[in-house]
Amino acid sequence: MKSPQPTRILRITLGVVFGFTLLGLAEVTARIAGIQPTYQHDKLGQWRVTSGLEDQSFSEEQGGHYFRVSTNSDGFRTTVEPALPQGQLRVALMGDSTVFGWGVDNGESIAEVAQASLTHTGHSVQVINLGQPGYSTAFVGELFRETVAKYKPDLTIVFVPMHDYNLSLVSDLEFLQGSPTFHGAMRAWLIQHVSLYELLRRQLYPLASEAQLLPHQSSKEARVERVSAADRRTVLNQMRRIASKWGGDVSVGFLPFYADLQRGSGANQSRSGMASMHLIRRPGVESLKAWSGEHRRPMFDLRSCCALGAQDRTFPFDHSHLNVLGNQEVGLALAEAIREASGVVSPED
Repeated sequence: MKSPQPTRILRITLGVVFGFTLLGLAEVTARIAGIQPTYQHDKLGQWRVTSGLEDQSFSEEQGGHYFRVSTNSDGFRTTVEPALPQGQLRVALMGDSTVFGWGVDNGESIAEVAQASLTHTGHSVQVINLGQPGYSTAFVGELFRETVAKYKPDLTIVFVPMHDYNLSLVSDLEFLQGSPTFHGAMRAWLIQHVSLYELLRRQLYPLASEAQLLPHQSSKEARVERVSAADRRTVLNQMRRIASKWGGDVSVGFLPFYADLQRGSGANQSRSGMASMHLIRRPGVESLKAWSGEHRRPMFDLRSCCALGAQDRTFPFDHSHLNVLGNQEVGLALAEAIREASGVVSPED
């Protein structure tokens, strides 16, 4: 059998080079036109609040509402630094903007209310707010590994964020740690680096420009939960392994969504509240109950902590976040739960 003629090989090579050149020019043109790859870090919430803020005024886009925020040197909404006073338990709260206390002033977040209650009853427990707006459980795990580990909390409570249930093209673990399959790895690479892929998606799917969709939104494009039940267990196990190095441990918890507060009240649902009604049976709860039982960890389920009436405990312009009353009631319930679990979370345990 004769080998291909040099001229044929040259033509094929030139054709491939020409094809890639056209694709490269098209990619540059798409970016000049303002089309960016699907996944940008600021679209998925993988940011950190600015460090060293002192009573910085934040504002809600709706409602003309302003609130004050201070952060430590790591961008956490706390004055606590890594060194821990001797004889104190350190309980770290991790999660999204609800844990952070989006919309309320310094001193009014769940962590600070719980801290004040525990101090008042003579418990030597330090509760620190490590929540970050927009985070999923996967991002919480990454933050724990990168930064929280130096705080060496005796107990870290991961309050499962609503963002876990949003729908994206790849899971957050694939986004952060890579996919175990070639197909998944290629898809993840395309959505992070190729604008042409984004342009093609926009022609095919009406909601393609959205990096994530709410669970009740429908799309013909195949999407997955940002964090599946299996992924949550993986992240929690990774965090436990890290925490074991200093004798700490990890538990899971649930904060009330609008639907939990409104359930059974007989009041009409607001438009923003309806968005969380599909989560009334919170997916993955049974899996995490089983995980907590397997590892003999206390579970901090605060969904039924408060009196019914979501409109009294969330902002009128933003029913996805707790107002001052909501933070106060949840914080007091958390303090009671920590007191009940104090024998489990003690450093000598």
